[in-house]
Amino acid sequence: MRKLRQWYREFVLPAGLVGSLTVGAGMFAIPYAFAQSGFLMGILYLIFFSLIIIKINLSYANIISKKSGNYRFVSFASSHLGQPGFWAGIFTVVLGLLLGLTIYIVLAGSFWDLIIQANGYSPNILFWALGSLSVIVSLKKLAGFDFLTFIVMGLIIVFLLFLGLRDGAPVPLLANQATGLLIPYGIILFALHSRAAIAPLEDYFEEKGISWKKARRPIAWGTILSAVLFLAFAVGVSTLSPGGISEDAVSGLAIPEPIMAAVGILGILAIWTSYLVLGTEIRDVLIHDLRIPRWVALMLITFVPILLYSAGATSFATLVGIGGAIFLATECVLVMLMDGKVVGKLSQLDKLLIAVFVFGGLYEIFHILSG
Repeated sequence: MRKLRQWYREFVLPAGLVGSLTVGAGMFAIPYAFAQSGFLMGILYLIFFSLIIIKINLSYANIISKKSGNYRFVSFASSHLGQPGFWAGIFTVVLGLLLGLTIYIVLAGSFWDLIIQANGYSPNILFWALGSLSVIVSLKKLAGFDFLTFIVMGLIIVFLLFLGLRDGAPVPLLANQATGLLIPYGIILFALHSRAAIAPLEDYFEEKGISWKKARRPIAWGTILSAVLFLAFAVGVSTLSPGGISEDAVSGLAIPEPIMAAVGILGILAIWTSYLVLGTEIRDVLIHDLRIPRWVALMLITFVPILLYSAGATSFATLVGIGGAIFLATECVLVMLMDGKVVGKLSQLDKLLIAVFVFGGLYEIFHILSG
């Protein structure tokens, strides 16, 4: 029994924490991405980026193990890479996470429609108001709720997979057009990205008196579990969307109304907690790293996402792709550069991955400008 409790404390809970902070809004763009590229190519992307994200997370875990005190990502970038690292960190964290808040606002309307049909943009505006208020009043202690939401979401995904395999149509294994082969790149990177889980994980290990060296297994398995759930979700949604897979995955589902409502309620709760986490991280960077007054930081966090949404940033899959291919890819490059400073040099694999991320970001920018 003692070994079981120890295993639960040192592996199950930490892996669950990583999983709960990985499975978020990006997951809902994966079925659409798989449908565009074909499931075979989508699975290859999922395996490839799962391995990369595990490497990135382990590298970041190594970086934060070398520092003491309350460091944030931008602080690490500045410490290891100087002023260029500082401003690159500001770029990827502040702008990237503000885009992430916009993505949650876009997705909120789709979830609300699963519960009750509403006209216009009122559900999106309501979600924005509640999410912004949560950041302003600094609601805390949602970790347990977030973990519970993750478990329930996992059960719903398994149930959707069961319904799809029992009654649904086969999944499209190959892409209809070659132009869809690169669509999963930014989307899957965005969905799997979980660097933000590493600092809370270190806090947990320190609080429980567990050696940080034991974090490698839960970091890896938390990412693997998330990838498995993403694949199950993609298969379930694909088989249960006879009219075609929508960008947000849920609008085209053909399932009983009570299940639709449950997915909608759970989805809103999940993205609300994620909105709070992202908003709090942006607030801390603006206040502590850029030395911006608190009220100005809260104004930016409150109004920039809704202004982006009002200006026409409403394509869920496009926003997720941009967030992954440009902002989160930049963050991954920064982590590899910082880890190279810590260990003394960049490995050949790091150099290859940096080239992949740079190519992917340039392609996404070209795609946006030409689209």
